[in-house]
Amino acid sequence: MDLHFTYNKPDKAKLKQGDILKKTPELFELIKEVHPHYAREDYLYFQVLTQTCDLVPRNGGKCKTRYITLAAVRDLDLVVGRTIEGLADRTKFQDKIFCSESHKKNLQDHINKLLNNNDPDHFFLQAEPDYGLSKPCCTQLHLSIAIKAYKHFDLCLSAKIIELSENFRAKLGWLVGNLYSRVGTEDYVPGAIPDSTAYDEYINELLSRYVAWVPSGDFAKFKKNAKNATAVDEIQNKIEADRQRARESQLNNIVAAIAKPLGFDDAQKVSLKNILGQHPLIQKALRS
Repeated sequence: MDLHFTYNKPDKAKLKQGDILKKTPELFELIKEVHPHYAREDYLYFQVLTQTCDLVPRNGGKCKTRYITLAAVRDLDLVVGRTIEGLADRTKFQDKIFCSESHKKNLQDHINKLLNNNDPDHFFLQAEPDYGLSKPCCTQLHLSIAIKAYKHFDLCLSAKIIELSENFRAKLGWLVGNLYSRVGTEDYVPGAIPDSTAYDEYINELLSRYVAWVPSGDFAKFKKNAKNATAVDEIQNKIEADRQRARESQLNNIVAAIAKPLGFDDAQKVSLKNILGQHPLIQKALRS
């Protein structure tokens, strides 16, 4: 019987990004010891998030990474159920949930995103009972833990039941990269400021307190006309307009880079642009 297109037959000699790990007694005991909050019944499996290149054993049999990152895998029904719980017009009768049809399209869109792996917080896993994946599931990418590679590499490898195909391994890597590509400092965050986003805002405020920044190409003209208020206003307006055009161009380039390999049509590109344009990390990158 053919595997679902998401998967390849597992190579039990290699640990790769995207590998699904069965919750063996040994893995469960380890998680219960080092991350007790993740020793839950509803975490049915775990998925490897660490990049494949960092998991290759090298000299001495040790891999490059010091830690292996695992994400919790839950039943698809539970993930969809959590979405339904957030709907305003719903009720429960004889153990069945009833919702207004006004929510049908939104819920349909959400499920479509899950099944097509277009939800940034989840990675869908089709059931493959012959390989030990008993039901459709979703990896919750935010729910991740780290275990020591030099101690527990073999334990993870022995728990492996199935692996992703190359394309879907790349898709998972893209999702994880976008999820965790945040800037922070180990000392200042969270010691003085709770998270990296607040820290970046603080740094920008601090810089603005001392210097008003002008693009290099406009500085000579700005300096020459610095005593002419009207000219300065015109230059500042031009700078802001140029910045806006540059941000728009950069956003279009980002959308094109993502949309082309995924084969997005025009409508999907517009939707992607709207989503990225409103994302705090993208906005921050474009401002910088």
